[in-house]
Amino acid sequence: FLKPKNGFLGYDSKKNQNYKAVIVPFGLEKTVSYGGGTRHGPKEIIKASHQVELFDEELNKEPYKDIGIKTLKPFPIKKNIKQALNQLSVINKKIIDNNKFPLVFGGEHSITPGSIDPIVNKYDEITLLHFDAHADLRESYQGEKFSHASAIKRCLDYRNVKVVSFGIRNLSK
Repeated sequence: FLKPKNGFLGYDSKKNQNYKAVIVPFGLEKTVSYGGGTRHGPKEIIKASHQVELFDEELNKEPYKDIGIKTLKPFPIKKNIKQALNQLSVINKKIIDNNKFPLVFGGEHSITPGSIDPIVNKYDEITLLHFDAHADLRESYQGEKFSHASAIKRCLDYRNVKVVSFGIRNLSK
């Protein structure tokens, strides 16, 4: 794990703090079609999170202290997209098997099926909330079945996944 002051939210904490959430930085960049940079997403999200106000006025406390959050150190991501998604699935399974909650920071949309794989194998029904300007329901894109443009289609390959999708254009109405 990263030291808490270098991880998500950048807070100081007790070294042996019990934690319930694990941040998984997974900056996959394999099938982007417009511009690059998704590989930097996790690092930039973590960096920006250091500016978040940690006190919640409605709860009158700092919830992260009750939850406890640890951030995995960055690690090499497999080169092959299918192997990379399997790598992410294995990581999340270990986290879930330890009764922790994984929060994956990506990377491109194609990480979604790898992120949810151990969850759909543990629970009877999963509802995936999808916010995007695109449905990502293509069978494949540019010959790649695991493309960012096919991410939600791959999630729907699981029999127990339902998707609630909100397009960015829909939200502006």
